[in-house]
Amino acid sequence: MPFLALPAGGVNGWGAAAVLWAFAVGYWDIRYRRVPNVLTGGAALAALASLAVTGVSPLGVDGLSMLAGAALALVVTVPGFLVRQLGAGDVKLLVAIALLGGAAATVVSFAIGALTSLAALGAWVSLGPRFGLTPASGKWLPFGAALALGFVVAVFGGQVGQLPWLR
Repeated sequence: MPFLALPAGGVNGWGAAAVLWAFAVGYWDIRYRRVPNVLTGGAALAALASLAVTGVSPLGVDGLSMLAGAALALVVTVPGFLVRQLGAGDVKLLVAIALLGGAAATVVSFAIGALTSLAALGAWVSLGPRFGLTPASGKWLPFGAALALGFVVAVFGGQVGQLPWLR
């Protein structure tokens, strides 16, 4: 299956809800430069409630993959938070993504998010001064929106669940 093809049978109702959630997170981060706790906490609670009731996340991810993804999310984001390059919302967002989509979605979301942010940084450095966006302006790149984009790619690419080497 090509990476960006729809999964067999398309995206189910939970997948569509997860994509809408990601768009809401991305919009909020771009518009207000923050990721609200109600969005990250709500998604995390929904994933944990689904795990408790059905044994899997809303996207069908098992508990081991959710745990591995959450641990990975903390490993890759907490250092950035400690040096004030990422906000707490970015950390919580990637943990929520991990609980929804597992380790594979965490890896895809972070990789796409990092690449998107790198491209945006290049544009910001070259075009930002024309629009008054300088480091002194205090306007940061919305990494949460880039993570949300990565999650959408993971859902549509069928990259939710366990990483192959953890099976």
